[in-house]
This record gives sequence, C-alpha cells and structure tokens, in this order.
Amino acid sequence: MGVLFYILCATLPVHFLAYAAFWDSLRFKKSIVFATILCGMVLELLGVWYVLHIGHPEWVRPAEFILGPTSALIYFVNVKINPFKLLFTYIVVADYMMIIKALSAVICIRFLHCHPYELWGGIISLAAHILLYPLMYRFFHRAVQQVYRIDAPMLWRMIWLLPALVSLIVLVFTGGMDVELVESWQFLFARIGLLVCVFLIYRVLLQSLEYIQKLTAQREQAAFEAHLLEIQMEEQKKHSLLMMETVQQTKQMRHDMRHQLTAIQALAGNENPTLSQYINNLIEDIPTAIQNHCKNLAVNAIVSHYASICEQEGISFFVKLDVPSQNSNMTDSSLCVIFGNLLENAVEACRRMCEGETFIRLNSRLEYGVLTITMENSFNGTVHMQDGKLYSSKRNGFGIGLPSVQAVAKAHDGDARFEPEGNVFLSLIYVKL
Repeated sequence: MGVLFYILCATLPVHFLAYAAFWDSLRFKKSIVFATILCGMVLELLGVWYVLHIGHPEWVRPAEFILGPTSALIYFVNVKINPFKLLFTYIVVADYMMIIKALSAVICIRFLHCHPYELWGGIISLAAHILLYPLMYRFFHRAVQQVYRIDAPMLWRMIWLLPALVSLIVLVFTGGMDVELVESWQFLFARIGLLVCVFLIYRVLLQSLEYIQKLTAQREQAAFEAHLLEIQMEEQKKHSLLMMETVQQTKQMRHDMRHQLTAIQALAGNENPTLSQYINNLIEDIPTAIQNHCKNLAVNAIVSHYASICEQEGISFFVKLDVPSQNSNMTDSSLCVIFGNLLENAVEACRRMCEGETFIRLNSRLEYGVLTITMENSFNGTVHMQDGKLYSSKRNGFGIGLPSVQAVAKAHDGDARFEPEGNVFLSLIYVKL
C-alpha cells in the first residue's frame, strides 16, 4: 500500500496543476474532466498493484512508464487548444513531477534511510507539492498565457522538441530510483540541473517568441498605416485635382458673369437708376479672383480652399508660401497631404474655440532643396497626448491627420514636430524636394 500511496501523492497533484491554467479551454464539463483524471489515476494504480500482487516489485517503474502516458493522453483529449502548444506546456509539469520525485527520493534515502516508494516518500512528495504549488502555478499560468498569445503553427510543431530532449537525456541517465544512484551527487545535480534548464529554456523561448510577436505586430501596424497613407494621398490627389478644376471653372464663370452684368447694365441705360445701382452692387459682390499663393497649382488650390473657409468664418488667415511648381523628390499629392491636413486641423481647432481671436499663419521657405513649412494656429488650449501621440478631437482614439503629415515628411528625408504653447499650436515640417 505504501507504493500506491507514494504514486498517488507524487502524481495526482501534478495532474491538477496541468489542468489549472486551462479551466476555460476544456472540451467537456468539469465534472467529466475530473472523472477522467481519476480514471487515468486509478488505471495506473491498478497496474502497479497488479505487478506487486504477482510478486514483481521490480516491475513498478516499467509499469509507471507504460501506464503513465494514459493520463497524458486523457489530458490532450480534455484540453481544447493546439496539441503542439499543449505539448510544449505539458513538458513543464512532467519535468516538475520528475524533480519532486527526485527530491523525495534524496530525502528518504539520505536522511530517513527508507525506500522512496514507501509511505514517507508519499508524505514528502505531497508536502513538496503543497509548498511549491503557488510558485509553480504562477510560472505555469504565465507560460500558458504567453503561449496562448503567440500564433505560429509551424513553430509550435518543432519548438517543443528542445525542452523534451533535455528532459529525455536527464531521464535516461537518472531515471532509476535505486539506492546507489540516488545517493550519488550526480543524481541530485542532474535533477536540479533539469529544473534550471527547463526554467531557462521556457523563459528564453517565451521571451523570444513574445519579442518576435511584437515585431510582427509593429510590422503589420506599419503596413496598415502605410496603406492608410496611400489611400489618403490618393484621395487628397483627387481632391486637389477637383479643386483646381473648380478654380478654373469659377474663374471662367466669374469672368463671364461680370461681362453679362455689364451688358445688362448698358441695356438698362439711365432710365432706371435703382436697377442700375442694383447691377452695380452685384458686380461689386462678385468675389475677386483667387490669389496665387504659390507656383504649385495643387497646393495653391488646397490653400485657396481653406482661405475661402477662413474668410467665411471670420478666421484671420495669413499665408506666405514658396512652393515650386514641380519637384523631383516629392509628388503634388504628398505635398497636398501635408498642407491639407495642417489646414484642416487648424480650421477645426479654430472652430472649437469659444472665445478669443481665431487665426492661422502659414509660411514656407525653400532653401538648398529643403522645404520648411511652419504654421501657427489658435486653439482652445486643451490637448491630450499619450506616448507622444495626440488624441483626436474629432473621433475616438489617436488622430490620423498629423501622423500622416509626419509619415510623409519622414518618407521624404524630413520630419515633423507639433507643439502646443498656451493657446497657440505650432507645427514645423521640413522635407527634401
């Protein structure tokens, strides 16, 4: 009975530890899982009892090796995750069980002078499980969480071999429990070495995998942001082309309208002074021609569009630009992303102000092939930042306008910086044309 008690105390707690981190990933009800765990344990105990009953105690260890995997098979049936991930984590608890057995064997033989497969071996094993359970549960649960997060099917098919081979080597050379082997320092050193190796292997592997996963996530995020930027640049290009067409159409319509009203005024003559004055007022109310803010037609269309909005909404607008019509290193659509996002954000910031002067001051200077853009705009003084990123005031989460400006600037050997100072928001961008 002492042998059965030892196997029960040394093995059953390990089975429950193996399931502890997977209670939310079971294929069946917990009651059924609990019953299967007991059935596997009973089957192993019956096999050991049988070899003892027929008078072959030397067959106890082989019986354990043959019937022990039954519990492991039940474990793989009960837990519903990738089997290679499960195998990677199961080796942890298998090694832990080997270390507990080795510890109880050393104490029994060296200090109590009794065989480890007896009552005292079971008591020591159970005590060791109770003392080490919080530490092992914390380590095992953390390892499982990291394994859960990392999705790399091809990697999991192979990576479990590393801890498995280390465990197999230790088991081959220190698998027996005879007195001469257990009393040697090599036995204790090998089992302690197993513990250290397992912890180091799992720590290094999991940290490496987590680092790889972070790099992959960052790469995917960068690709997604680049895709968004391409979409935005394409839309901005369409917008700038449409505004250039609108500018030309408006200019032509303004020219034609002025001539039509002048002709009507001449036909009316001086017989109806009221009508003549009314036509004069209409001619004066026709907006003046759109100013040429710079040589670049696309940028000029963008700036003219927002200049018109500022005039309608009473926002003081000052602009002084030096942007060439053609650039070898930068497309018009990229320039429109910069100027369009800057001005859109500035206009929105001015609209959110409840009091005080609203203004936008936009300047650019071209020197030695480097275009420097500076802008100051008023805002309400409220800004939310996290990790150097600005939260959007128009939507939940981080804004995409200013990051797009920065991405375009960096893509053209430049950079962008945004700094709030009191009620003035400063933007500084430089790019290589």
